[in-house]
Amino acid sequence: MPKKLRCSFENCKAAAQRISGDCTFCQGHFCSNHRLLEDHKCRNLEDCKREAFEQNAMQLDKERTQVIKTA
Repeated sequence: MPKKLRCSFENCKAAAQRISGDCTFCQGHFCSNHRLLEDHKCRNLEDCKREAFEQNAMQLDKERTQVIKTA
């Protein structure tokens, strides 16, 4: 029987949540209390924020209304 995966947060002994507890930025596995980037003090939080900002900026630029001037 495979060993239960424990939360990667310092001194937390709770079981890590499958899928929703996996952090793609620091590769940690976290319980329901520490699954959010801010809650487990993700070392890559700034990279995450920057990536989200860039994605939002690209989406807004793509959806920008274009004014067509006619002569």
